[in-house]
Amino acid sequence: MARPLKFKQAIYDSATKLFGEHGLADTGVREIAKDAGVSEAALYRHWKGKKELARDIFLDGMSQLQLRLVTEVPTDGPACHAIHAVVRIFFEAYDTVPEAVHFLLMNQHVVWRTIDRDMPNPVSFWFNLLRDRAAQFDLVDESVDDIIGPVTLGMILRPGIAASYGSIPRPLSQHIDKVSLAICRVVGTPWCIGADAVADSTPS
Repeated sequence: MARPLKFKQAIYDSATKLFGEHGLADTGVREIAKDAGVSEAALYRHWKGKKELARDIFLDGMSQLQLRLVTEVPTDGPACHAIHAVVRIFFEAYDTVPEAVHFLLMNQHVVWRTIDRDMPNPVSFWFNLLRDRAAQFDLVDESVDDIIGPVTLGMILRPGIAASYGSIPRPLSQHIDKVSLAICRVVGTPWCIGADAVADSTPS
């Protein structure tokens, strides 16, 4: 029993890496099997093809992020604490498994169409957080859905894409305070975490 499970994990790990490096469209089943050191038949024993495999990887990554968000982001107290926690969770995930997070970021538009949009996920978590804290931000729901939500979500996700292409230095965790501060300024909530450290780290 252990041997098939070992093969399945090897396929999963190789697919995550290759999807993250080359994208879903430019990665084939043969390449995944070769990287994993297994036959193509071994892959097809567990998945119908690369799209089903990609969907499993996507759902697993989303569920892991969602679990951390639900358990670690404070539901009360200053809004900046919640914003800081969300940014920290995303950036720490990238630093821990960059290929997996890069896959989530770069292939979300392809895989997203194959899953239930109503399932709990990190995107809806962020939008709901903004709605729940709207009074603190002096926002209305329409601005969350149409403008503030997408803009601030991009501020969380884009650094991971930039880091993948070497546009900003790694680890991403070194940028948590600065990105969190920028988001707080956009939504209009006071910053109350490490303000002196952020100011001291700003280039003169």
